[in-house]
Amino acid sequence: MGGTVSRSAPMTCDDLPVLWYSKLVRSRRVLNVGKVFFDGLVCNVEILPMCFEENGLANVLIVSVGVTLDRHLRSFVGTHVSLEILDATGQHTVFHKDSDQEEDCFYRLTMYVRRCELEASSCVCARRDRLTIRCTLEKKQLETKRPRLLGIFFKPNAVQEPPQVAMDGSYTLMVRSFSELSAALRAEGDGIYSRHFAIGGSSWYLKFCPKYHGRSFLCLGRGRMAKGEMPMTVEFSFELKGMVNHQSRKMTHTFDRDNDDFFYDLEQIKRTSPMQDDRLVVRCCLTVVMPEETPFAVPTCSSESVLTPLLSAMHG
Repeated sequence: MGGTVSRSAPMTCDDLPVLWYSKLVRSRRVLNVGKVFFDGLVCNVEILPMCFEENGLANVLIVSVGVTLDRHLRSFVGTHVSLEILDATGQHTVFHKDSDQEEDCFYRLTMYVRRCELEASSCVCARRDRLTIRCTLEKKQLETKRPRLLGIFFKPNAVQEPPQVAMDGSYTLMVRSFSELSAALRAEGDGIYSRHFAIGGSSWYLKFCPKYHGRSFLCLGRGRMAKGEMPMTVEFSFELKGMVNHQSRKMTHTFDRDNDDFFYDLEQIKRTSPMQDDRLVVRCCLTVVMPEETPFAVPTCSSESVLTPLLSAMHG
């Protein structure tokens, strides 16, 4: 008689290979990557090359998933849609965007990716000349609760324990050549992205930008934040080895949907000659800061003082 959860549609997760990548970035047409079938719906995953350079290569790739609804199809409201671009192994997320559909109409989720960042982040398999896109759709219904007689006077017998997850960890990002990366990333603010890694029940990623107005910076970002997900406070530090050795102080930041990244200025990095060994290893150590529990008093009441007057009123 307590809380019940309605059945949700089964999740659909499809990995779609994009073949002939070298031809894609030279094409000026929309590429239909494939179709994803979900709960009676047909979704189209497409890529549109944009912003071409003088040498004919696209600067931007627009990855999208779209569906057109009519009155004969099932409702799309409440469907969670996710687009990911995986690394060259096809196993790890590098770029990600998701959304919850709130209206029953034409729908399209779009992700913009710069080609140079895509290639620098090892998303393209050069040997097979392809990249991999993952599209995930899942429809969940909200929990509905039914009223219980005298429910306010009873406590559940069992307390559900939170899932056990690692609350601290580290991740290492390798830059094989600072000078080569700087040459490949032409625009100010472009960077190399790490794979997503999981700590504290959330996914995180690193971005290293070699040049932005004459400086370099690191970015720690929180990915895959669902609607209504609680903010998370973490303590973290950066350690750099190679062309520069540096240990940052420990920093604290609260990540939420409106503030989901943190930028750290790397003033220690100086431009080097291409002839020098300019490898760089970036290590991020991260710990989730647990909020302090605030003690509070639970009022107690006896059956004589509460239940007896209530039962008396019920029975006249």
